[in-house]
Amino acid sequence: MEYKGISGDTLFLLAQNRFENSRDFYESHKEEIKQGITIPLRVIAGSMNELMFSIDEMMNLEPVKMVSRVRRDTRFTKDKHLYRDNLWVMFMRPKHEWYMYPCMWFEVRQECFSYGVGGFYMPPALLEIYRKHLIENEEEFVSALRSVRKTGAVFSGECYKKPKPGSPSPAVLPYYNIKSLYFSVTRTDFEMLETDRIIEDLKKAYKAFAPLYKFLLKVSDEYLANKEADYEL
Repeated sequence: MEYKGISGDTLFLLAQNRFENSRDFYESHKEEIKQGITIPLRVIAGSMNELMFSIDEMMNLEPVKMVSRVRRDTRFTKDKHLYRDNLWVMFMRPKHEWYMYPCMWFEVRQECFSYGVGGFYMPPALLEIYRKHLIENEEEFVSALRSVRKTGAVFSGECYKKPKPGSPSPAVLPYYNIKSLYFSVTRTDFEMLETDRIIEDLKKAYKAFAPLYKFLLKVSDEYLANKEADYEL
């Protein structure tokens, strides 16, 4: 399908829909919202299929399942707004089976849009393996880091207050005590969303993110193998 862009009017409508918080309002504008942002995000997702398959053959590549829904699940949150005013595309393996694996994403919010790479669910046992890889495969991580930084992405993530055991070099020390790890590019040039130039920008970024994604993939693979071995015992 052709990418027809995401306009400021669509983002305003998405914000208004959240403000109204009304099923009647949503139903009367549902098709307009779908055509204005849901379909364009699915087109973006689909345009990345070949690239994403080359990065991870087990990644979910069904656009309908990759784009978030406008309707929120309010069962387990204090925020009872029925609808989102932000939507995103997730590039990852099916999350229910591979929730401990890394991801890449593209998100459109009211104040900005962003894209990045990282690992959001990183339990302590996985982080132990991550730290081991950081020391044993420092050169690979530093090379991946250089690639990520070329996109303008910045590091975010929560860190432990107390240093973890080990002797990381200064080059990887800032990333050693993390609880979560992700790098993201944040932009406010919304005119880029109105043309397919955004697709080309995203392709360049995801190619640059690929080495870090693959580094984290190895960490997750080892974590999963250890869990399976423990289960067999």
